[in-house]
Amino acid sequence: MNLFSSQSNRLIFCVLFAFVAATLDAQSQAVLPSQTPGQKSTPGGGAPKYTEEQMQEMVSKLQDRIKTAADAVLGRIQKEEAGIRVRFNYLRKPERLDPNTYGSKDDITVWRDSLQQFKDKENGLDRLYADSEQDLGNAMVQQRINESIADQIKNELLKSFPWSVIKKKSELMREFIGEHDDLLTFYDQNWGTWKPGSKPGTATFADAKLAATFQNLKDKIITTGQQIEEQYQLMVQ
Repeated sequence: MNLFSSQSNRLIFCVLFAFVAATLDAQSQAVLPSQTPGQKSTPGGGAPKYTEEQMQEMVSKLQDRIKTAADAVLGRIQKEEAGIRVRFNYLRKPERLDPNTYGSKDDITVWRDSLQQFKDKENGLDRLYADSEQDLGNAMVQQRINESIADQIKNELLKSFPWSVIKKKSELMREFIGEHDDLLTFYDQNWGTWKPGSKPGTATFADAKLAATFQNLKDKIITTGQQIEEQYQLMVQ
């Protein structure tokens, strides 16, 4: 799943192509030798320095290097995003909000461990976003892309990130994880106080206060989950 706007990606490609075409003649040493040994520049600059075929080859090579560098960073982010979304969707399943599906307190421990893994993954994704500028710069260096070209490319790529959506989703994810932790704590502290409700997937409590607390926890998780899903949809617009 591509979590970045395809429209933004097309815009980046157009901007980069125009930039490369405009600067390649001056910066071509970063891609290919400007001339063969013994070759001299045309006096007065009257004739083109490169043939159209040579220009196309240089542009193609530079674009390949750009793609390799960008894929190394963006590809990893997208992979982590996809993995996190799978975990997120699993935690949103109705079974997680039905205490009757937990056979013993051991199940609570298992799900708390899973929640911690989810939290660690989310924290790791946050670091990838925070380090994306440096990582892109390093990837460009590894591909031996001229510094001035690399800086322009990096800036255009970073501008394509939906940063406000990424920040909002991250904040909501922290809330979602915290709310699930509160629910698991509730299960642990009030084990055995519920029984199956009249409808499948529901639970009832003899204590009205416990029933209200449980319903409040469920409502928070459902609402936050919906808000996160909305942010995911914004990321691909």
